Amino acid sequence: MYEKMGHGGARLLVAALLAGTTMTGGMTAFASSAMAQENGSVNAYAIPAGSLSDALNNFAQQSGLQLNYDASLTQGRHSAGLNAKLPWRDALARLLSGTGLVARANGPAAVTIARATTGAMTLDTLLVSASAEPSTTAMLSDEDRFDPAYDARRGDSIVVTGHNDKIDTRSASGPWGDKLVINTPYAISVLSQDLIESVVAGDMDQMFKMNPVVQNSAPSTVYGTPYVTIRGFDSQKGVVDGVRLSSTLTGISMEELANVEIMNGLSGFLYGVGNPGGVTNYVLKRPTYTPTRDITVGDYGNRQFFVHADLGGKIDRDGVFAYRLNLSYQDGETAKKNQNIARSLFSGAVDWNVTPDLLLQVEAAHTYYRVDGIDSRFYAYADTSYAAIDHWIEPLDASKTWTPDWTYLQIKTDRIGTNAKWKLNDTFSLRAAYLYKRDAQESINVYPAYFEDVGWKVGWASRSAPSYNIAQGAYAYLDSEFETLGIKHRLTLGASGDILRVKRHVTNSVSAGFSPAFTDPNDMNNWAMPDTLNTYSWGALYKSSQSQNTNVILGDDIQFTEQLSAMLGVNRSTVKARNFGATGARTSSYNESAYTPTVSLVFKPAARVTTYATYMEGLEQGSTVPDDAALYNNSGEIMKPYVSKQYEVGAKYAPIDALMITGALYRIEKANSYDETVNGKITRTQDGVEVHQGVELTVTGHVTPRLNVMLGGTVMDLKVTKTSTASLLGKKPTGVSDMLAKVYADYEIPGLDGFSISGGVYHAGKMYKDSANLQKIDGYTIVDLGMHYKTEIDGHPIRFDLNVANLGGLDYWATSSQLGGPRNVAFAVKYGF
Repeated sequence: MYEKMGHGGARLLVAALLAGTTMTGGMTAFASSAMAQENGSVNAYAIPAGSLSDALNNFAQQSGLQLNYDASLTQGRHSAGLNAKLPWRDALARLLSGTGLVARANGPAAVTIARATTGAMTLDTLLVSASAEPSTTAMLSDEDRFDPAYDARRGDSIVVTGHNDKIDTRSASGPWGDKLVINTPYAISVLSQDLIESVVAGDMDQMFKMNPVVQNSAPSTVYGTPYVTIRGFDSQKGVVDGVRLSSTLTGISMEELANVEIMNGLSGFLYGVGNPGGVTNYVLKRPTYTPTRDITVGDYGNRQFFVHADLGGKIDRDGVFAYRLNLSYQDGETAKKNQNIARSLFSGAVDWNVTPDLLLQVEAAHTYYRVDGIDSRFYAYADTSYAAIDHWIEPLDASKTWTPDWTYLQIKTDRIGTNAKWKLNDTFSLRAAYLYKRDAQESINVYPAYFEDVGWKVGWASRSAPSYNIAQGAYAYLDSEFETLGIKHRLTLGASGDILRVKRHVTNSVSAGFSPAFTDPNDMNNWAMPDTLNTYSWGALYKSSQSQNTNVILGDDIQFTEQLSAMLGVNRSTVKARNFGATGARTSSYNESAYTPTVSLVFKPAARVTTYATYMEGLEQGSTVPDDAALYNNSGEIMKPYVSKQYEVGAKYAPIDALMITGALYRIEKANSYDETVNGKITRTQDGVEVHQGVELTVTGHVTPRLNVMLGGTVMDLKVTKTSTASLLGKKPTGVSDMLAKVYADYEIPGLDGFSISGGVYHAGKMYKDSANLQKIDGYTIVDLGMHYKTEIDGHPIRFDLNVANLGGLDYWATSSQLGGPRNVAFAVKYGF
């Protein structure tokens, strides 16, 4: 199933080993104090009056019970406190007195807090926020698990409490480890599993559309992978559980995600060579230590019926081992005519708690994805000699692909990863991980093209031979916490890197050219497949390219006072790339290194306010021309690397529980690349410097206990400077909207417990198709609508979700080359047993 690791992968693994990892981990055995509480024992409670959230946290610590509740329920509510010796049921009833909330036992040592009405849904555990029994410490964040105070708490009872979803949300920050989002000097947004499920998202297109400060770059049905524009820069690449890969993120399924973290801005210090606009971290679901038994059935739109099983729990009684298993299957016609998606997922993860201070996690997955009737890129010219036009064409009907149904894209992905977290002593701790991903891909592609003199043609038809992307990534970080002259340090020394090998056949594709010209674009869907595409001999398989990114990192997270801190770091980043011919001879290569620093100052004038200023550099691999010889003159070429720079100032403010307001001003400088048509094919060129500067604002969380929002937007000033091509000077980069404004809201209807309605309005401003800015594409505004209901049936949680995307059925250009999605009605039913 998995290919031989090879010398490059071995070097990555050795880097982790040299940092001290043994790739083993663990926690401790199961404690039973919580069970005693369930059996009715009396306990002494000393809980001061104050916010209900604080009171429940104190109760959980003192009782050992697991409390499950929606953080919005405690917003604005207070408790008179408690100082008495009582059974847990009576103690909790007193704390909740007058709040309109009640407690319901839903298993051994587990209690759900809900409104005092029938039909409340049992929520998933939100956060382990204090010491836990040994078997549950795997769910603790790095900051909690390796807190020196943790040793003093070890052996206490289970404490699992609700928290403020936005304020207490943690995000992986590369070498810095997990940090509270509100304390990070970066613009970070987190899309939760609950939100993914609420909008019945079958791919990342829906989530990118909703995020206030990012833009869809291409539908998943074009490349089979998430494709996003962040701060005006496109990216198909990303991070999986903190491990960066140079391959595209094919093979990542929504059903296996715990959440998605989007960091806006240059990420060079954190993850090495990467997209200067930002990075997306896909956080996989991990084993649970309470039983998880969820079955979801539904429809992602039209006839895309699916079933998903999410299972987890302890493997042994003491919780030394725990597992998570996600299985899903989907097959059916999409909301676009003559398009079908078949997809399957097998994803599993195991925790091994070998010792109280050492945790090993292993995960693996296999995915299959096939879309018949692909979406594709559109092109338009003044005539058949490919002369440029000075405008862009009106959008076609978005409910059609405008490609024949014999086109297809098929991808098979295998993935395996492991990570270790080891607390060496009170000062030192170690984090290490390794990830392997192999994608096998094949396709038949066409490109709709409009010529003003003759009409529509299906252009550049080609069949691509199976090709293979083998990606490996690893990191190892040694953290040390100490204090000098009253100043606290968290010093991190480590290394990270990734390798991508691409294997192709000697004959990588066969081409069939163009269809006849059609005056009616609908005729493009009916063009019969040329016989040429059924006649092929691929020849031998060979390694066509290899790229490698390595980083040696030193960083210091310095706490001067409670209000003032700094994060200083430097990364010695190296990028290597080589291309090979079919004989194995090297056809081109480069090897570049640079020191890329980061400096952040963080000032907290109040507990709920964070302000910061950050400067960061990043070594960026040059643009890679798509490996499509039928479309590009310089297919497969890798441009020279360059160093990007970013300046950013920002603020984060949490005025009330579970609500966060963030704002940022930034400026990013990077090399410019653009496409131009020469002799009927595209030539990609790198020339000049792109400057992207702008302002972002987001508001996320519960405005009231019943109203949850995610809203905001960005305004950008985008232009090309310092170019030797006079016609590009001052022009806008192609395919980027200079303004985004979005709002999503979910409102729980009073008197209808568990029922809510949601809606979204998403606006993107104008953009340009061509580098000369003659082909202007109008902006668009689309509307979504949803309904949701959460309740219980015989003690089992059940939720119903319905989401209608593009309610008005608007036809629009979502990118400079692709139409937006049509009206799509998706629904799902999730049942816990």
